[in-house]
Amino acid sequence: MKTIAYLRISTDAQDYQSQRNQIEAWNAIHGPMQIEYISDAASGSVPWQERALARALETLAAGDTLIVSEVSRIARSVVGVLTFLEKTMTAGIQVIACRNNLRFGDNIQSKVTVTILALAAEIERELIRDRTKAALAAKRARGEALGRKVGQVVALKLDGKREEIVRCLAARVSKRAIARMLGVSPTTLALWLSRQVAGDGDTKTADIFDSGSQS
Repeated sequence: MKTIAYLRISTDAQDYQSQRNQIEAWNAIHGPMQIEYISDAASGSVPWQERALARALETLAAGDTLIVSEVSRIARSVVGVLTFLEKTMTAGIQVIACRNNLRFGDNIQSKVTVTILALAAEIERELIRDRTKAALAAKRARGEALGRKVGQVVALKLDGKREEIVRCLAARVSKRAIARMLGVSPTTLALWLSRQVAGDGDTKTADIFDSGSQS
C-alpha cells in the first residue's frame, strides 16, 4: 500500500514544515506509515485538477492513502473538496485530514460526510445567490439599468461553469452529481451539454461534452 502526503503553500512567506510536523505527529499516533511527501506552491483557489495534487492522485491506486494536514489544503471551496472526494472514493483511495482526524474512504461514514458537504455546497451557492440579489437591489435603488442589452444572446446559467464541468466530465463524475454540485437540475445540465456539442469548435472538448450528454 502506498501513502502520499500532499503539502501546499500559497505564498513564499509560508513554509511546508508546519504541515509536515502535523502529519508526522498524526502518523506517530495512528501509524506508522511509510510516507512519500509531495510539495506544491499554489493558491487554493486554483482547481485541484490543475495542481500537483492531481498528479499525486494519478500515482495512487485502490487501497492507497493520501494525507493532508487539513481539508483546506485540498481546495478552498466546498465544491472543490467535494469533487476531489468523489474522485478518490470512486477510485478506492483513502483520504486522511490530520487536523481533525478525518478519514474519507469507501464506507458509510464517508458517504454521509460527503452528503453533508454537498449540502454545505448548496448552502454556499444560496448565500452567493442572496448576495447577488442584494447587489442587484442596490443597483435598482441607484437607478442603474438591469438586465441584458437588446439583441444580446441569453446565456444559460451554466455558461460560466464551463471549465469546471469539463474537468468533472473528464474525471468521470456523474451528470447527476455535477448537476447537484452546481445547483441545477439534470435536465438543465443535459440541455447545456447538448448546446456545447452542437457549437463547440474544439473537437477534443466536444467529445467530452458528447460523452457527458450520452451518459
